[in-house]
Amino acid sequence: MFAIMGATGQTGGAALAAALAAGHAVRAIVREPSRAAALAEKGAVLAKADLDDVEALTAAFADAQAVYVLNPVPLAAEDVFGAAAQNGAAIAEAIRRAGVPHVVALSSSGAHRVEGTGIVRALHDFEQALRGAAPSLTFIRATEFMENWGSVLGVAAEHGILPSMRQPLDATGETVSASDVGRQAAAELARPHTGERIVNLKGPAEYSPEEAAQALGELLGKPIAAVPTPREDWEPGLVAAGLSASHARELAGLYDAMNAGRIAFEEVGETRRGSVTLKQALAGLLG
Repeated sequence: MFAIMGATGQTGGAALAAALAAGHAVRAIVREPSRAAALAEKGAVLAKADLDDVEALTAAFADAQAVYVLNPVPLAAEDVFGAAAQNGAAIAEAIRRAGVPHVVALSSSGAHRVEGTGIVRALHDFEQALRGAAPSLTFIRATEFMENWGSVLGVAAEHGILPSMRQPLDATGETVSASDVGRQAAAELARPHTGERIVNLKGPAEYSPEEAAQALGELLGKPIAAVPTPREDWEPGLVAAGLSASHARELAGLYDAMNAGRIAFEEVGETRRGSVTLKQALAGLLG
């Protein structure tokens, strides 16, 4: 049996679907079981646990052959690194208490760096917290999600522009679909080993913001132009969208790091590429 955190989210949902399709029994770990009835209908067993609840997480991990864990930073956290560290420590402790033999953890490119990566530092800390918690540990270091464009699709559809913090606009970069991340996670759950393994996960190709705008224009049937969002507007805009000042500052720091080339993959581990193209991911967002 596999236990999967974030089962109602993007990567967790894709991991759950892939694991069920492969014939595995799955326990879906969710915060609100009442909102996850569709997962039970698909064949998953539901378990309720918050990210910082060691007792509930231990119960949810109990008797699992493998567990998929992730540590999303709360959007409204006044101290994003403090909140992430608290949750990461709870997850690691629950893994130890439950005696989980194999853990697959979602991480990020750049997570090997201690500083200079913005909010990715939270995933560096998560990796450190998990080390030694299980005899078999796989880190999936994924690059930026294609689905991150979803936050500005409404602007593009209404105004014909695609605001971008990725700059310059013609610079290509690695990006991957969350669905590919989830499918890779499901595959890794079935690959226990001894010690630690790192899987660097990329999409099928590199894309630029201008290429994202072109793909979106083809889907919408109208011209879409990529436009740079001025640096001084990043943090106020993110706060206006509902992020805390701390989260906005560190997320802006991540884009600074990406634009400066500091979120590259470490030259260790295995490299895998997903199959979902940027246009396919955008089409999924548009429904």
